[in-house]
Amino acid sequence: MEIFADPRLIDVILMLVAIEAIAVLGFRLIRGSGPAPLGFLCTLLAGAFLLLALRHALAGASTAMIAGSLMLSLLAHLADLSLRWKTAPARDAQSTIGKQTAIAQASPKAAPSAPARGSRVRA
Repeated sequence: MEIFADPRLIDVILMLVAIEAIAVLGFRLIRGSGPAPLGFLCTLLAGAFLLLALRHALAGASTAMIAGSLMLSLLAHLADLSLRWKTAPARDAQSTIGKQTAIAQASPKAAPSAPARGSRVRA
């Protein structure tokens, strides 16, 4: 299983990641649909920098090179998270169940009246 310890395998995977980026962004350019480019690139860069850190580790690079790649991966990941993070306005933050409860409480229905004492219901 020496193939998995070869840094050149990581080079092939990184080339495939680059081809994926070109293909997906090209598809978006031609078709007008697909993932948002900035978020997509942040996701790919986070993974690519992790692969680069692995490549450095397999090649016996310095700890600084490995740490630098990991730091860049973290920054790309944080950028991706910040793009995905959405805060709902206060009026939209209420759950569907909470909305239904609020609606029911705002317009209560009259309770059915109980039969008078002593009256009998005939079938």
